[in-house]
Amino acid sequence: MSGMEKRKKYYLDALRVAAVLLVMYNHSPAYLSFQVQSGVEFEISMFLSMVCKIAVPVFFMISGALLLGKTESFSDLFRKRIVRCVLALAVFSFLYKLKMAVKGAASFSLLSFILLLPREVAFLPYWYLYSYLGFLLLLPILRPLAQNMDRKTFQYLILLQIVFGCVFPVLGNLKQWWLCGYLSVSPILADLLFYPLVGYGIDRFVTEEEFRNWKGVFVNTALLISFYFTRKLVLKDYAQTGAYGELFLGFLTAIPAMLLFLDCRTLISEKWMPGWLKKLLPFVGDMVFGIYLLDGFIGTGGKMDIIFRALSPFVGFLPAYILEILVVFVIRLILVAILKKLPLMKMIL
Repeated sequence: MSGMEKRKKYYLDALRVAAVLLVMYNHSPAYLSFQVQSGVEFEISMFLSMVCKIAVPVFFMISGALLLGKTESFSDLFRKRIVRCVLALAVFSFLYKLKMAVKGAASFSLLSFILLLPREVAFLPYWYLYSYLGFLLLLPILRPLAQNMDRKTFQYLILLQIVFGCVFPVLGNLKQWWLCGYLSVSPILADLLFYPLVGYGIDRFVTEEEFRNWKGVFVNTALLISFYFTRKLVLKDYAQTGAYGELFLGFLTAIPAMLLFLDCRTLISEKWMPGWLKKLLPFVGDMVFGIYLLDGFIGTGGKMDIIFRALSPFVGFLPAYILEILVVFVIRLILVAILKKLPLMKMIL
């Protein structure tokens, strides 16, 4: 497949943008705000707090769609992908630690930093880089597995996730109806295996037209079903503990993650896209990794809450924070575009 053909997968760029916005929501004061809300705001906030949990699965699905169909040598894998990931982890962890030391919030020792980097996450959201590095190390094993799976096998994999990763855990938590612990398919449902494989399968076997009909409507009812049961689990947890927590918010993540990926695959087509959007989506999509990495340097809350305080009297709590997230997103986008001019940052970002 040529570079031009790959570049026409605009839906993957749209998914990147959606996923990083969901990450930003998850790291904002708006996340879990349903704890202090009621009525419609309570329901919307809980729904968004559930949906934002799909961000990392979607990133892994995108990686699967882009990388599992490739053939490359071990040296190319190491040089092109693993080195870049390690550099991103090391450079931005170093910068974050340095920032905290300058602010007087923590001490800094270069030797200690080097020794602890393989063992500890410098900034909590950078855990994803360690996980992504694990995925890259698994690529030589995952590629032949994915490339030799047919459509029915991918459908079977999704069925296993729905049954063993969703239905039975819900029955267990709501009705105390648990499967025998020895009956498990959990290894294949692990994030580093399941999501890249399913992303590759949807990209390879689902056509744009396939779900633009009643099938698409029917399949998307699963989103409402997953929210209904997530809500029941969260409320049950509240009844038992007296506090709203996030324990069950990501419990059924696989369903909305697959639906978002499927919907974007089906609905986002270059056939109807105006020329300016064909240029904008790939441009913004290429900035997403850098936008994520800047999370430790410019985020919502803190000084940026000037946006929230200015808007909340007019639009309310949740819309004000969503608008703040969008403003921070644009600021990070501009900064990444500038940083990409630097040689080292161009290699990383």
